[in-house]
Amino acid sequence: MNDKSIKNRNGTVYLFRKSLILKLFNHHRKIFMKIFAIIFIITIPFTVLTAGGNLTVTNVTPPPQSTNFLPSVELVIDFSNSLNVSTFNDTTFQVWGRWSGVHKGNIVFYNNNSSLLFTSNENYFYGELVTVSLSKGIKDEQGNSLSHGYSWSFWTRTISGTMNLTRTGNISVRQQGENWIQTYGTYAGDLDGDGWSDFIVPNEIAADVRVFMNDQLGGYSDFNVYPITNGSRPSTNEGFDYNLDGLMDFAVGNSTNNFVTVFSGDGTGGFSGQQNYQVGDGVRGLVILDANGDGFSDIVTANRTGSNVSVLLNNRDGTFILDTTFDAGINGETAAATADVNGDGIMDLFIGAINSDHVALFLGDGDGGFVFSDEVVSGNGPWMVVAGDVNGDRIPDVVCANSSANSVSIILCDSLGNLSSPVTYPVGSFPLSVDLGDVDGDGDLDLATSNFSSANFTLYENDGTGVFINRNDLPSNQAGSCCVFHDRDNDGDMDMTGIDEIEDLIIFFENEGPTEVEQGSIPQKFYLSQNYPNPFNPGTSMQFAIGSRYFVTLKVYDILGNEIITLVKEDKQPGVYVVNFDGRNLPSGIYFYSLRAGNFSETKKMILLK
Repeated sequence: MNDKSIKNRNGTVYLFRKSLILKLFNHHRKIFMKIFAIIFIITIPFTVLTAGGNLTVTNVTPPPQSTNFLPSVELVIDFSNSLNVSTFNDTTFQVWGRWSGVHKGNIVFYNNNSSLLFTSNENYFYGELVTVSLSKGIKDEQGNSLSHGYSWSFWTRTISGTMNLTRTGNISVRQQGENWIQTYGTYAGDLDGDGWSDFIVPNEIAADVRVFMNDQLGGYSDFNVYPITNGSRPSTNEGFDYNLDGLMDFAVGNSTNNFVTVFSGDGTGGFSGQQNYQVGDGVRGLVILDANGDGFSDIVTANRTGSNVSVLLNNRDGTFILDTTFDAGINGETAAATADVNGDGIMDLFIGAINSDHVALFLGDGDGGFVFSDEVVSGNGPWMVVAGDVNGDRIPDVVCANSSANSVSIILCDSLGNLSSPVTYPVGSFPLSVDLGDVDGDGDLDLATSNFSSANFTLYENDGTGVFINRNDLPSNQAGSCCVFHDRDNDGDMDMTGIDEIEDLIIFFENEGPTEVEQGSIPQKFYLSQNYPNPFNPGTSMQFAIGSRYFVTLKVYDILGNEIITLVKEDKQPGVYVVNFDGRNLPSGIYFYSLRAGNFSETKKMILLK
């Protein structure tokens, strides 16, 4: 009796006999689900206003999916009502860098406690994806809660680099005298909090994970081995903080059984324990998100053998429970990625299916469930998907490595949850992985694929509109298995690290180097950084860059738009400049500073607190 239980937004559980559903809706599935998704989207605002009170997030900075803020950026969140500031804690407000991990810092409330400014104790890493999560536990002064959790992601900028990544070396993952262990999978997180990107690799045949610590020069030497209890060809993985202790933990899916293994980080680069959790068979895709808005990270897996998707909810005590496993209506669910597509502050799911060649989008309902939105045929054998805004409209798109088509697909999304027809680009033979990152520092996301059979990695430059140009193939030894973009040597530009699963190698590719490090250098784009420190008293500084000679003005305004002072008003040569501002004669409050250079203009907010 092949039944499935699906939880709706109100928590009601229904049992469906799968065979009957498929017979009834087989020929009309997409139309039926599309209508249902539209009804779901339309009813969200009504549910927000009537069931959860009227506390909402009205604006965030940096904006979702933006790519032009420096790693020192401060976060600003505006709310509809004055907040109960005592409801903000490590559970209700979290900031996570893909590689830098948990960020703690200082929160300042202003605008009658309806806005907050968060300053992290440490900078984010250059070029990384940062996710901010607010839980339902946040309340206003009247006791109204956020009706659902609110999350958004942005990318920190990289300084100018090039698209020329040079292979500079490799290291072996094998222990002395060890045979083939089949290294497959990568994670480049900072495990010990020293500000450098470490490296974790799962190994399929050895059924373990191996940890390489960054030597603070951008290299790795010795490693530690952590066997996986009941491990079976582990590969897909992600870092997160599942128990809110501020340390980086690690989850890995086992591709030939039905276990997700969760490792507890000890803060020094090691693991203090592990626990297996049962999901669907053949875990091939894994993402981390707060699916139900309770402030604790959950796990969603795409299970190829079971041809389904599993949702592991965090019990809020550092353990997980299998909340539901659902059939995504496609065949061979293999890949998974998460992003907020429709802009409601709830993370959604992209699922790739290797047998039916589909990529499908499911919209999160904020209560741990997901509702079908759209699907497209992406190309033959989608093996991995990754989400990010590639065309600059601030809506995340999905990029898919098509293993049987020797191609990568670009699938654009709109704010209603519709997927465009894919645009494909040729890559090497049998692409297994894909990653996004701003390699050349021009403010858009470039891409790379790992190509198993042609033993190389394919790099494409984004022209800024979501069109990919200037293909460049980079060498592996015997296989191109996985690759990730990260600033391995902390010089501000984007490097890449790859895996060869035949020779069990970690392969280093280095960017040719930054061009915006000192005043007088010539940047490739304009930018205006967030002032530092912020809030300030009495002095602060702003940094800006221009790529050509221009007449430049930099002015400060009060909250009513009155000009306070002109800091710069002159011709400037191409370069990077730092300007100081002294507010000792001004009252506390919110101020704005605005840069103009040719057709470029940008304005940012700063706060003077005395």
